[in-house]
Amino acid sequence: MDMKINSHITRALNNLKKSPLKVTKQRTTLIEILFKNGDHHFTAEEVYKEVNKNKYEISLATIYNCLNQFTKHEILKSVRLSSDKVYFDTNTAGHHHFFCKSTEKLSDIKFSDVKISNLPKIPKGKKLESIEIVVNITD
Repeated sequence: MDMKINSHITRALNNLKKSPLKVTKQRTTLIEILFKNGDHHFTAEEVYKEVNKNKYEISLATIYNCLNQFTKHEILKSVRLSSDKVYFDTNTAGHHHFFCKSTEKLSDIKFSDVKISNLPKIPKGKKLESIEIVVNITD
């Protein structure tokens, strides 16, 4: 793969090296595919299509495993829109999303563009981990 290495790929590869995951050819190839366009959203199936288009030998199961491992180790972020629809996001900084139901595309909303003025009381014994808002839109 003669892909131009950019700062997003370099950062992701460094995060992979810092994680307990082994740096394998498949993981490196996936990172190059995922981060080549900077901040980006995709499903595992979209990654699989890109892998096949480029004739790489990586199964859909391996792609799912890698994406979930990358998420666990904060190389990627996952955005679950329903029980069966998960997007992966190369932007791991805090931010929110628009989800267009007609195109099934996610786009970023800057954290600072959303103001939350009131939260419900957190249930006893629980603590707030994060707030991530998905604003559903359509054409």
